[in-house]
Amino acid sequence: MTSGTDSDTRPTGTQSIGRAAAVLRALALRSQSGARMADIARETGLERPTAHRILQGLIAEGMASQNADTRRYHLGPFIYELGLLAEPRFHLRELARPAIDFLADQTGDTVFAAVRGGNDALCVERKAGSFPIKAFTVDVGSRIPLGVGCGGVAMLAALPQEEADSILASNAPRLAAYGDLTASQLAKLVAAARSRGYAVNPHRATGIAAIGMAVCRADGGLVGSISIAAIESRLQPERIDKIAPLLRTEVRKIEKMLRAS
Repeated sequence: MTSGTDSDTRPTGTQSIGRAAAVLRALALRSQSGARMADIARETGLERPTAHRILQGLIAEGMASQNADTRRYHLGPFIYELGLLAEPRFHLRELARPAIDFLADQTGDTVFAAVRGGNDALCVERKAGSFPIKAFTVDVGSRIPLGVGCGGVAMLAALPQEEADSILASNAPRLAAYGDLTASQLAKLVAAARSRGYAVNPHRATGIAAIGMAVCRADGGLVGSISIAAIESRLQPERIDKIAPLLRTEVRKIEKMLRAS
């Protein structure tokens, strides 16, 4: 649940912005399928009349839309326009594309690039390798809680521990919707990634395993992550040990380009 609840005690102007942002995040979580009013109310903690009023305001400004047939809500066209304007400052997708293509070609597996969006990971690029069974765990544009995917684990491990712990605590109630991962298990995965230098997300309920590494600026600030996912039988520990140096080399290339951009 986000911080935009009806019991919010922030000043009125800030409270309104926070609630609208919470609704937009709820829409982003279901960017492909669309969000029902029940989904939005549950994700934001807002009463339905409040959520409905905010949605109508967002629709009027082009920031949200509603499908007349399904009655589901989606992000609006103005959000897309804003994204295009902001993209030059957040251009991991562009810089990472050669590395993603190379890794997909070399491993035969599915490669993802993700960036942090608040307490979520946003998938910005995906490339499938040649192996016939694809690990399409998330779509481009999808948002999932940081830590649910291997790239998110890597990003949490790259953050200051206090900040990562705060995100873990905030996301804990949301984990049940994404399989059998518990908050304590996720904390162990993050600690292991911090020690190892890259994240490994072993098979849980999905039959998918992954390895991921954070992409950081020269000052250590987090930019995003690159991860590789495959069916569990293809990412046993011995193969992960072989893929890790390949992934690290490509991440370092991206980081070098970031310093030069």
